[in-house]
Amino acid sequence: MSAHCFFSGELKQGDSQALLSPEESHHLAKVLRLKEGDEITILNGRGLTAKAILKASDGSSRHAQISCSIISETLSQPPCPAIRLYIAPPKGRNMDLLIKEAAELGVSRITPIICKYSVSRPDGGKSAWRQHLIVACKQSRNPWLPLIDEPMDFESALSAGSELDFLGAVPRPGYQSRKVNPEQAKLNGAALWIGPEGGFTEKEESALLDKGAAPITVGNWILRVETAVPALLGALYALLNTDRH
Repeated sequence: MSAHCFFSGELKQGDSQALLSPEESHHLAKVLRLKEGDEITILNGRGLTAKAILKASDGSSRHAQISCSIISETLSQPPCPAIRLYIAPPKGRNMDLLIKEAAELGVSRITPIICKYSVSRPDGGKSAWRQHLIVACKQSRNPWLPLIDEPMDFESALSAGSELDFLGAVPRPGYQSRKVNPEQAKLNGAALWIGPEGGFTEKEESALLDKGAAPITVGNWILRVETAVPALLGALYALLNTDRH
């Protein structure tokens, strides 16, 4: 059985000691009931994975911070190409699910976008979403914590991005497949745009196509957003790693 995984954004390469947050310490001591001498894994969200041995602590207080000794470390390279997910947040807890899926699939950055058909006030928020990302990285052992932006309107997001753009879409007449250069994506990064439950408007879709976004489809049907995110990310990864289109 692999060692339990924890997160410490303060951990740096070369550290001999690590101090877990009160929240992580409480979970370690009271929920998992780990003891002095147990081995754990620590991620810092910036590519560093460390193996550590727990020091003594009763963990009796929610404010207690458990320390541990680092015994080995591994520094992973950032995901390449870097994938940025532009997503219109759905209602309810579906956004929490989507950002967890994105973290498990190695997305580098998540930008919530407000489109015409979006819900007016996205549920959750950047701070809460970041906690879900941490949980997903610990579960998947992904050493790179995705960045997450504050929600921004569609036009601002479109003008700010510099990545190689791809549009999640349902097949329709007039769509043109495009030769994709994986090396260009590795250099500039790639972006996947997924609209709200009501879809992008014709104006929004035209703006993406005018920018050069290549439509990506995974079937002839309209997908729920929680289905579209993992399916289209998988299709994008396959597209960027093969010459067959």
